[in-house]
Amino acid sequence: MDKIGRAVVALFGALVLVAALTPKASADAPSYYQPPHFKVQVKPNYPESARAKHETGIVFVKVLVGADGSAKSFTIAKSSGHKDLDDEVLRVAKISTYAPATRNGQPQIAFYDFSYQFTLTGLAENTAQEGSLAKQLQADPKNVVARISLIDSALGANDYAKAESLADQGVQLLPTDPRMWAKRAQAYYDDGSANHDSAKLKTAVDSYDRANQMKSGVAPASAVAAAYADYAFNLMAAQQFNQCLAYAQKAVALSPSAMQYRMLKGDCESGLDPKSSTALADYQEAQKLDDKKSTSLTSRLLASMGNVMLYQGNTAGGLQALNQAESVDPKAPYAYQYLASFYINQGNLNAALNPLLQLAQIQPNNVQAQINIGDIYVRQHNFTAAQAAYEKALQMSPKSGDAAFGLAEIPAAQGDVKNVDAPLQKAISLSPSSAAVYNSSIAQLLLQPTPDKADHSADALRYADAATKADPNYGWGWYSLGIAYADQHKNTQANSALRQAFNLFKAKGDMTAMQAVDKQWTSLNGANNSLMTGQGVNEKTNQPNQGGGYQNGGG
Repeated sequence: MDKIGRAVVALFGALVLVAALTPKASADAPSYYQPPHFKVQVKPNYPESARAKHETGIVFVKVLVGADGSAKSFTIAKSSGHKDLDDEVLRVAKISTYAPATRNGQPQIAFYDFSYQFTLTGLAENTAQEGSLAKQLQADPKNVVARISLIDSALGANDYAKAESLADQGVQLLPTDPRMWAKRAQAYYDDGSANHDSAKLKTAVDSYDRANQMKSGVAPASAVAAAYADYAFNLMAAQQFNQCLAYAQKAVALSPSAMQYRMLKGDCESGLDPKSSTALADYQEAQKLDDKKSTSLTSRLLASMGNVMLYQGNTAGGLQALNQAESVDPKAPYAYQYLASFYINQGNLNAALNPLLQLAQIQPNNVQAQINIGDIYVRQHNFTAAQAAYEKALQMSPKSGDAAFGLAEIPAAQGDVKNVDAPLQKAISLSPSSAAVYNSSIAQLLLQPTPDKADHSADALRYADAATKADPNYGWGWYSLGIAYADQHKNTQANSALRQAFNLFKAKGDMTAMQAVDKQWTSLNGANNSLMTGQGVNEKTNQPNQGGGYQNGGG
């Protein structure tokens, strides 16, 4: 095997591992408070003693609900004026069960206030009031107060479908009333937030936009900001960073002192450009706003700052920030993830292994960590350890295609071609969309020197060809095919495959991948024939370069 195959393998392996290691949507959700509520509500009876005395009144109760949902204390906040009514309400409050309040998705202790009203006919039910409101709305469908009250009642009962239906009808009947649009936004936001439904969140933010266009401040700024931030977080999870940034900016504009919104804005910016100075500035501003009550949040912020610094070339500052992140919360995963990715980018697999092992220790059920550990062991030719890591991942997640694929990588890295296909096809059956990636990765491993010292370029060619057929738009498949052809001294076919890879990466604006292809192209064709700088074309602008070279400092 000649040098071109060996050179590309290390780069390709690093790219694949970094993609797997980089945290995706692991950030804490935007700050939003959900109050306690009943899990099982036991309603009071109208005591016979009170009935005999014709007692009526409203009992207001305050229950302290712990983070575990247990009731810590019960207080009559305002008495009905009758001991038997108060006692009955306290009795049922104590046998009811509760769900705790949450902030940022984390349970916390908080007070839950509720009341019961007794009339001469017994306990006053909300259904009576709702019936009256429904009649009002039936008589006048444009009665905004009645419609909004019914929506609030539905939301109080977590009947999101009813609330949304009432709100949808409201904006159809009253399209210029900002109150209806704001209430529609609240209904869809409560549903989307509770059920992690991005489509509902999109309806919510669009409705808030309509409301605010008609009348600024019609909805509380904090509620609107929370909706924008929550939707931005979902966009970030889907790696739609441009859209994520737009909504994160709106959240920050409405709540500039909210640390998490500022950090979310930095996350969107670093997703667009890992070395973004604007992202670093936002992280630094978030650090000023951080009350440090959540060690996990502080740790993630420091890790994010460190990651941007590393991409900017500030290795000392980046490593210092990552070390601080680890010190603040040794059980938070972010510092270990970023540190492993950094070392892999540097080609230092030995150094990358340590933070990965730490990550696996603090997250023993982290399937991806075990897969990444196995991937590094394969590249170190520590096949026994790799086998153990992949098998552990499969025990956790038997249907993980990536874990199953590891069992194909092991024989490929040893040159044991006859034992590759069975585990490879098993992995593809578990993850059909990964067929191109898996075949291309096998090709790359077969292009490395193997313990049997045999030339496996013909086998590598077969797997690379399978990758291009599985997904003709997968650039690394064509890249692998080009290297395999080059190893067999079939330069015409190699050039054709490499050019196809280059064009695919160029269409995506992936400059790093374009540079990787060009490096192999010039190895075959000479530096004067570079795809990046040759033929008078500037790949950054797709415009003729008057100077004959690659502008802006080259690739």
